[in-house]
Amino acid sequence: MERSAPQVLIQAFETWQNTQRQALEMMLTADQPGTPTDWAEGVRWLTRMSTLALEYVVEKGDPRFPVLFRSQNPWMKLIGDNPDVNYYFASLDPAYDYRLFGNKGEAPYIGLTFGTDIFRGTAKGSTGTLGQFYLDQFEADDAGNFEIILSATAKEGNWIKLEPGTAHVAVRETFPDRSQARPADLSIERITDEKPEPLSPEAMAERLEAAATYLLWIARACLGIWAASGARINSIEGAHGSAVVKAQKAEVTTHSDTDMVYLSGRWQLEPGQALVVNIQPPPYEFVYWGFVILNPWLESYDYHHTQTYVSNATGVKDADGSWTIVIAPEDPGVPNWLDTGGRLEGYAILRWVLAGNDPPTPSCKRVPIDSLKG
Repeated sequence: MERSAPQVLIQAFETWQNTQRQALEMMLTADQPGTPTDWAEGVRWLTRMSTLALEYVVEKGDPRFPVLFRSQNPWMKLIGDNPDVNYYFASLDPAYDYRLFGNKGEAPYIGLTFGTDIFRGTAKGSTGTLGQFYLDQFEADDAGNFEIILSATAKEGNWIKLEPGTAHVAVRETFPDRSQARPADLSIERITDEKPEPLSPEAMAERLEAAATYLLWIARACLGIWAASGARINSIEGAHGSAVVKAQKAEVTTHSDTDMVYLSGRWQLEPGQALVVNIQPPPYEFVYWGFVILNPWLESYDYHHTQTYVSNATGVKDADGSWTIVIAPEDPGVPNWLDTGGRLEGYAILRWVLAGNDPPTPSCKRVPIDSLKG
C-alpha cells in the first residue's frame, strides 16, 4: 500500500528525532573530563552538529544544483576546526559538469579536496580523498580571477577530473595571519540550463534520513578520536595526509587534505601545571603551521575572547628560530600562551601545509606554571 505524503514525512522526521536522542545518549556516556563547561559544550556540540547536518544535506546537498557555502565558522565547528581556515563545501556528482570560479584572494593556500560520500554511508571500497589540488596550481589573470572546469571527461584549460565516486569538494582557505590577507571570492555552478524541480515528499524524507545518518557519523567520529587520544597523553604525533588516506583506518580520517601533515594528541595537566610545546622549523621552505587547542568534542576553544590558537606567522619566535607554545589554565606571562579557560584536559592539533612529508614533530613537557614566570 502506497504511503501518503504525510506518512512519508512523519517517518523521516521521527528518524531524525530518534537520531538526535541517540547522539545525546552517546555524548552522555562518553569518557570525558566532566567539567561543567565540558558538559555544557557537549550539549551545544550536538545542537551545532544537528544544524550542520541539516545545512549540509537538507538545504545544500543536491549535486544537481550545488552551493559552495561557508561550512564552518566560529559558531559552527566540525571535527577539529582550524580558526585560521575558511572552510567551504559543495556536493558534486561525476555525472555532471561544473564551473568553479571567482577571485582567489591573497591566502597563500586554498586546498581543493575531492572525496567520497560522507552523508549516506554508500561509499564502496576505499573511502576518503580521491583528488587533491590547490588553487595556485591553476592559471588566473593578473587580478586573481580564475575558472576551473570540474568534470569526468577532459576539458581544455583549467580542468579537474572528477573521479568515479566523487561526492563533494571541500575547500580549505588557510591564513597564517588573517589580518594580512584578503579572502577569496569563490562560487560553483553546474553547467546546465535545467531548473530545480519542486521538492517532493520522497526527496525531503530521503534528505532528512541522510542528515540523520550524517549526524551519527560525526558524533561517532568525534567521540572515537577523543577516546583514542588517551593513548598519547601530552604528546603531539601524527602523519602526512596522504599516508592517513592510504591507511584507511577510520573513514573520517581518510577525508584528509593530502597537502597537509596532521599531528595531534590529548593534553592533561595537574593544578598549577602548564604544557610547553616546542616547534622546530623544517630545514626548507613551507607555507604554514597552525596549532589549536580543542575540547573533548573536537571543537576549538573560544577564540573570540581569548587566545586559543597560534600559527607560524602570529607566534613569537624564540632566539633559535623555533616557537614555544604554552598551554595553561592561567596566564604564565610568556608569549604564545594558549588559554584553557581553567580546564586541565583537552585536545590539540598541529597542521603543517605544503611542508613536505615529515616536518619536525614538536616536543612536549609538563612544567610548573611558576617556573615560567619571570
